[in-house]
Order: sequence, then C-alpha cells, then structure tokens
Amino acid sequence: MDLSLIQSIDTQNMWSYLEGFPNQWEEARAMTEEIEFTIDTDRVRTICLVGMGGSAIGADLIRAYCYESSPYPIQMLRHYEIPGWVDEHTLIIGCSYSGNTEETLTALDKARARGAQAMAVTSGGALMLKAAKEGFDYIKIPGGLPPRSALGYIFVPLFRIGQHLDIMDEDEEALEETNKLLAEQNGLMANPEDNEALSLAEKLDDTLPIVYSDATMMEPVNLRWREQFEENAKTLAYGNTLPEMTHNEIVGWERIVHLTGRLSVIMLVDREDNERVKQRMKIVEELIEDQTAWLHLFETRGKSRLARMFSLVQLADWTSFYLAILNSTDPTPVAKIDLLKSKLAEA
Repeated sequence: MDLSLIQSIDTQNMWSYLEGFPNQWEEARAMTEEIEFTIDTDRVRTICLVGMGGSAIGADLIRAYCYESSPYPIQMLRHYEIPGWVDEHTLIIGCSYSGNTEETLTALDKARARGAQAMAVTSGGALMLKAAKEGFDYIKIPGGLPPRSALGYIFVPLFRIGQHLDIMDEDEEALEETNKLLAEQNGLMANPEDNEALSLAEKLDDTLPIVYSDATMMEPVNLRWREQFEENAKTLAYGNTLPEMTHNEIVGWERIVHLTGRLSVIMLVDREDNERVKQRMKIVEELIEDQTAWLHLFETRGKSRLARMFSLVQLADWTSFYLAILNSTDPTPVAKIDLLKSKLAEA
C-alpha cells in the first residue's frame, strides 16, 4: 500500500483528519486552558451526558474515565427521553458537534424544563444559539469535520469541565502525556508501507470483527472500535463486555459452524482491569480461539489512564481506515446516515 493508492480511494481526505489528531488535541488544550465556567457546582448531585454518534463518544469516554473517581453518578444518554431522576440537582451536558442533533436538543429541553443546569460542547448550530439565549455555559469548538474525526475537539473540553467539577483524579500531565503518545503512535501508523494498524486490517479483512473488553474503563473504547469499523470501513462489527458476556454470550459460540473462519476477535486489555475479569478473558480466549479466523489481545500503552484509553482509540481509527482502503471504500461518506436523516425530515 502506498499514498497514491490511498489518495485515489480516500477522496475526502480522511487521512488528513487521522494524521492531524495529535495537533487537534494540542489545539483543544490551548484553546480551553484558561476557560471559565459559571455553573453552580454546589447544586450538582448527578451528571447526565447526552449525545449521539461521533459527538457522543467523547462524552462516553469521559464517563468511563471518571468511573472510579467521580463522587456523582454519571449517565451517558443517547436518546430523546431523559431518566426520571433528572431534576434541579442534575447537570446535563449536551454534546453535538453540528449543534443540530435532534435527540440531543430534545433531551436538553426536557432536562431544562425540570430545572437542570446545562452546559454544551458544540461547533455551533441550534445548540449554541440555545446556550447563548438561555445563558448557560458552552464551549465552541472548530467545525467542518466529520463528527467522528473531531474527537480531540470534543473530548478535551469535556476534560476541562470534569476538572472544574473535580470528578477526576488525573490532571494536566495526563493530557500532555496523551498528546505525546498520540504523536508518537501517529508517526508509526501513518506509514502505509508497514505498520500495526495496516497489519491488523489485513488480518480482519473479509471477517466479522468482534470486540471484547472489560465493562468499566474500556467499554467506550470497545464501542469506538465498532463505530469506526462501521462508519469508516462500512463493515458490520459486534462487541460485548466482561464479565457479562461470560454469563450468556459465551454459550452462543457452541453453534457457529456456519461462521467458522469468518469471525475475528479483538480483545482490549488494560492493566487496571478487574483481576477476575482478566482471568475470565484468558479463559474466553482458550474457549473460542479455535473457532475464530483470528484472535488477538491488544494491551493499552502509556502511564496515565487517559493515555492508555486513547492508545487503543487511535489504533481503532487507523485500523478502520486501512480496512476501508483495502476494500476500495472511501472512508468518509456515510450515505445511509444521510439518507436516513433525509427520510426523517420528510416524516
């Protein structure tokens, strides 16, 4: 594979978005470094993050990142409807890259009607207008990218909000380490002649990728892998988390003769995964390996929890890109999403 082949297929230049991720992260750090908020933190008892698709994954990563450090319950909401517990002690954070995501806007309105405080991360649209009109905090981020390619712009502002709310146990050093790690990995993965992501894509080609991980910190990383396979490579992907899948799904592997040789398994592993989950992961590997076309464990890299999460997020992004190129598929367009939205507009 070479750049000329990539350029002939990647007509909307997804390559540049992936290659620019470390710079995007650094830019987001700089533009939010001195940001101030008016939110009344003394009122906050629960936190509800709301978003969809590529706009939501940054919020989901924050939720999982704060799994053990947040003194408040945090829920990620991907829907029009809001939980019954949302009230004046709730902080609802709307994440919509375009600012026009109808589910996010609807849920935000319903939470505001119950007295919830609100914040927003967006590049503009109706969400920014709403924040300006109603006088709640918002962070405006650069627009013009596919939402899934704006993860740095979306995540870092949410990290700043988390710092302000004092729900995290890592600080600026984690942001800096992650920035350096993304740049280092990018230097390797952007080499189309030989790199880990391309090698993985070649192994996954013509198979159904299945992603397994622990259900806490790694859950949204697992989801990012599947979403990127689906949006970039236009291929179905499936996934589940442990320990739950060992109480049901593992039995489903007994009758897959018709799928033998067509399933590939990716296991995402972090050193802080629950010890019993680690043991379960090893046993699952033993039980299903001979029924897969390919199975491999990928361990997170880095010192901080933040860097470790994003080490595998970045691998997912590049792997899905190369899988698209291997199948002569332009990774940027999402035709079925566009068609669905147009049909919804007609309804």
